[in-house]
This record gives sequence, structure tokens and C-alpha cells, in this order.
Amino acid sequence: MKMELFDPQSVSDDTAIYLVNVVHVEEGAQDLAVEILEDTVNYVARTYSAFQWSRLMKSTDGKTVINQAQWSDRGQFESLFIDEEFLSRYSRLKETGTWEYHLYTVATYITPATARETVG
Repeated sequence: MKMELFDPQSVSDDTAIYLVNVVHVEEGAQDLAVEILEDTVNYVARTYSAFQWSRLMKSTDGKTVINQAQWSDRGQFESLFIDEEFLSRYSRLKETGTWEYHLYTVATYITPATARETVG
């Protein structure tokens, strides 16, 4: 699969909401968790205008999958949990393990350039 490049700052960090969803998968279920999340996130991307992007990541030890996503509106994100189509897709994660998610805002932004600026 060819990875498409995207702008990870597609919404100003001042207003963006970041989702980090960690799935703790049962042995051998990592690829299935990715498939379920890919199907679910594709539905979300087609349906919700506040959804900006997602990265699905697999841990190298096979124990977790992470969905990192950016949203421009928290209310639209929260409306997912009354969307029957979303819930039917997302609930399939139960086949793979357990998960938890949290929402974040950016506290600070560090790059090599900004780090060099902090040195007196």
C-alpha cells in the first residue's frame, strides 16, 4: 500500500482536537484491528466534514494499534457516538481486544529548529 503524504497541521493547532485511540489487541489480532479501524475511519472521512485526517499505526511488538486523528470540531466528533452506522463499524473492535481513547489539544510544538532557538 502506497502511503499518501498529508499536512498534519491541516487545521490550526490553536483550534484542532486530536484523538488518540489505543487498541490493546489479543495475540494475532493486530491486522484485524487495523482493517476494522480503516473501514470505520473511511466511513467517518466520507461522512463528517470536521474530520481532517487519521494515521493508523501498528506497534512493532504486535500488541497495540493506534488511531491518531485530527478534528476541527469537538461536537462533530462527539456526534459519532449517536451515529448507528459508525457504532456498528467501531464496535467490531471488540473482536480484537480492548481500547481507550482520549482527546487532546496541543500544549507545545517542538522541532529541531525550535529546540535550537531555546539554547542560549
